[in-house]
Amino acid sequence: MTSQSRTANGFTLIELTITIIILAVMTAIALPKFLNFREDAEISRVKAIAAGYQQAVSFVQIRYQILGKSEYMVDIPGYGSGELDVNPSGFPIGINKGNNQGVIKNPHNIGKGTQGCVSLWEELLADPPSVSRIKGDGSDFTAYRHKADGGTDQSQCTYILRTLGDTTNKPAKAKISINYDSKTGRVTSIFKD
Repeated sequence: MTSQSRTANGFTLIELTITIIILAVMTAIALPKFLNFREDAEISRVKAIAAGYQQAVSFVQIRYQILGKSEYMVDIPGYGSGELDVNPSGFPIGINKGNNQGVIKNPHNIGKGTQGCVSLWEELLADPPSVSRIKGDGSDFTAYRHKADGGTDQSQCTYILRTLGDTTNKPAKAKISINYDSKTGRVTSIFKD
């Protein structure tokens, strides 16, 4: 006589329940960390872009100082495409700001109109992320030209990061942005909760 023993193939209800509970706990712990990876990556990218922008502004000012200038300058030679204009401190303020005689009406305002910040971004950064003046057009950043707090000139550019879903059109309320102040030559990355 042969004895056949039957072995159970599969999981018991208790084993399945414990497995599901363990998976749920692991998901609850891992999911927020996984979602933060994208934000952390974007923050690192913004810091790198701001550092590159600051370095370009410093290079422009050094070029200006080498030329021995002390007033605004149209089309500073020896930098980029040769179309960059600078204020009396040697900090970039845009391209094509001067009239036919090379005179800049307001050497403290960035750019000619709102396109000035976009032009600076594209002129100063090598292979820059996409930027636009229009919110919601799919660009990585939206550029805003504005006055400094208590200022009278349009001397600042703020670039608001859009890739994480920020929809504000107010630079002061942006969650992640880069700010350039043409009066001081300072570039700052800004992160808010």
